[in-house]
Amino acid sequence: MKENSEVAKLYRQKELQRKVRAKRPVAEKLAVAAKLREVQQKLAPARAANKAKRAAGKIQIRIKTA
Repeated sequence: MKENSEVAKLYRQKELQRKVRAKRPVAEKLAVAAKLREVQQKLAPARAANKAKRAAGKIQIRIKTA
């Protein structure tokens, strides 16, 4: 893989983001986790409805073929 390829740039950016997130205070990390929990709770009914539809066969997941 070339050093200046798009993939290498992507991995460098991701690593920098990980380092920045790691340096954040614990209180900030906990606040982010709490917000994510709230979002999950808000989405829970929709996710459950979608799961029920999939189980009942009402939703078909289309897979593109080449």
